[in-house]
Amino acid sequence: MLARALRRVRKDTARAAPRPPTRQLGGLRKRPPSPEALSLYRDCLRAARHFHWADQNGEPWNVVLRRSTRKEFEQARDEPDPLMVAKMLVVGRECLDKTVRQFEAAQKRIEAKVAQTRTR
Repeated sequence: MLARALRRVRKDTARAAPRPPTRQLGGLRKRPPSPEALSLYRDCLRAARHFHWADQNGEPWNVVLRRSTRKEFEQARDEPDPLMVAKMLVVGRECLDKTVRQFEAAQKRIEAKVAQTRTR
């Protein structure tokens, strides 16, 4: 009796709510984004906030950087090779760290220059 009721429930749910198609790549199901990739993506967006001046077209750099970051991560989303994904994460982290260090150094130089000219 219980088995018959379960079969009926399964049939009803199968008819009522079709499952969304799973995204597959080469017969394998897509993996959810890794925590490292999400962390790098969020760090890129946080770093982009500091670039508030405009480029030659008048568009703020933080908008350009956010759009570029999203585009790069969306393109890398479909990469099937785990070694390539790891390499992209390492290179991306190194580039972000280098950019942040250069930005901080430039910021310190500007602050020193402002402090030097204000004391005169």
